[in-house]
Amino acid sequence: MPINIVKETIELENVLTDDTGNAYIQKRINLHEGVVHNLLQADIFQDAMLEIPTGTEATPPLMEIVISPYPQIPTQMELGEDTITYERRYASAGDDSVLFKANSEIRPFTFTDFNQFPSKEIASRQLQQFYSTHCYICVHLSGTNDTTYENLALSFLLVFEDKKVSNVTSTMGQIHENHVAMCAELMSNGRIISTADLEGNTFPMWRYGGIRPELTVSPTAPGSFFLKLPSRDDETMQTTVEIRNAIQDARSMSAFDEAFGNVYPDWFKEVDNEGLVSGPLREQWPPIKHADNGNVLML
Repeated sequence: MPINIVKETIELENVLTDDTGNAYIQKRINLHEGVVHNLLQADIFQDAMLEIPTGTEATPPLMEIVISPYPQIPTQMELGEDTITYERRYASAGDDSVLFKANSEIRPFTFTDFNQFPSKEIASRQLQQFYSTHCYICVHLSGTNDTTYENLALSFLLVFEDKKVSNVTSTMGQIHENHVAMCAELMSNGRIISTADLEGNTFPMWRYGGIRPELTVSPTAPGSFFLKLPSRDDETMQTTVEIRNAIQDARSMSAFDEAFGNVYPDWFKEVDNEGLVSGPLREQWPPIKHADNGNVLML
């Protein structure tokens, strides 16, 4: 499989932020067609210190760098705690549209140590696949509004392993990536759950292991009836409705730390008479149906 090494740079003398304090820079890299690209390695290097205007040190600029099959769309999600300056950012690094992402706060007179995803260890041997005939390097600089930052210089190293695929596979892959690139402007996922719910729903026996208390059935209690067991003394006779109600109580749901059954334990339904759980017995089951010649049909 051929290895494709791509080295690119983004260099601008001046970067002017808009009235919201944001500036977006993109660069497109054309790749081979009809292949699946395995991104084996990704690396980023800052060639020069970004010059920050005097008087803006209180709100140092933040920088995002994303490598993706399609251009990144700024979302409505905040990049930093300042709701005025850092009000927008790219999609999260875990989004399917992102192959590589790095970000950091830019300080004057120093080189930047970027936070990146995947990490430096994984980025040196990652295995992310995509089918698009291009990829984009997207840089987002968020700082003071209507401010010029000077001397932006970044270098990138991308190593691809290309494998030939069919036209159908290549086309379907590009369609999928095109749809994934249309990320939501505002994401909210993850479920907040309490400790009580975790203990009661996820692992019911974690803290409540062992034999749990259960109710017992008395021969003279309501709901007692003739059991299918040999005995010299018959139990108190009950109506069919009363027996079914007792069985229904035994089948009801209970809290994870309480006894089985609502009124009667769950094993109560194991000793009931036939036909009392599923309803009255039919005269003939399965029903018999005869053909015109008198043969019995199988239903």
